[in-house]
Amino acid sequence: MASGGQQFERKRQRKRPKNTQQEQEEQKTSLIENADKMSPVVSCFVKFQQELDCKYDKYERLVKLSRDVTIHSKRIIFVLQRVAGIDDREKIFTEVKEKFDAVKLLLKSIALELQGDDPYLFLRAYSPGLQEYVEAVTFFNYLKNSSLISFEELSSDLTFKDEENSVNLEINPFDYILGVADLTGELMRLCINSAANGDCETPFKVCNFLRNIHEAFLSFGNINRDLSSKIRVLRSSLGKVESACYTLQVRGSEIPKHVLADVLGKSADIKGIDIDEL
Repeated sequence: MASGGQQFERKRQRKRPKNTQQEQEEQKTSLIENADKMSPVVSCFVKFQQELDCKYDKYERLVKLSRDVTIHSKRIIFVLQRVAGIDDREKIFTEVKEKFDAVKLLLKSIALELQGDDPYLFLRAYSPGLQEYVEAVTFFNYLKNSSLISFEELSSDLTFKDEENSVNLEINPFDYILGVADLTGELMRLCINSAANGDCETPFKVCNFLRNIHEAFLSFGNINRDLSSKIRVLRSSLGKVESACYTLQVRGSEIPKHVLADVLGKSADIKGIDIDEL
């Protein structure tokens, strides 16, 4: 009859797993090292591994560059919102142009990363940054020229030339459309800011401009989930601007200037937005 110590040792051996995870990894490493590297199959898979590693590394670099473009573009939009109620806009425009130069350096880095590759393979990596850049450029162009920058003009501005070579960052038309859709939210904020600073002309111009964009977007139809979501936000922004313009037209003369922003905020039902921070 086995003693208590022997029974405990047998139970401990039965409970011990045959191969731990570390041992399995060591076995895999040993198999790879001992494989015939001159074999065509092994050589083929080693090549695939190198190609995938290069692709994943490039994807991560593009994601980081896109994130930097997004951050810089948001800062540009924040600066541009300060033009509401200011007579001399050129000082702000000059400051913004310097910031755009920094963004274009990042966009050039993206173009260099994509050089020689199909850009649509990495589109999801840098598309958010491009959309934010389109939003900043279109907002700047509207404040300066009261018009929407065309797709062709925006594309031509993404050709980077130097002494050695020329590289072009191809922009997807869909990114342009989604960037313009995001512009409507900034125009809604511009409308409220301008009215709060006593400018009763800009809100009506913004309203007409948003109506034209809304009519153009309706012609696209329900072609994409992202676009459908943007159109709903666009329609909401247009409704808020129209409500603010209605309040200005009907009650503007009887509302004191120092409470105008609060009245417009309640009238437009702007939820989750602090008018004082716009």
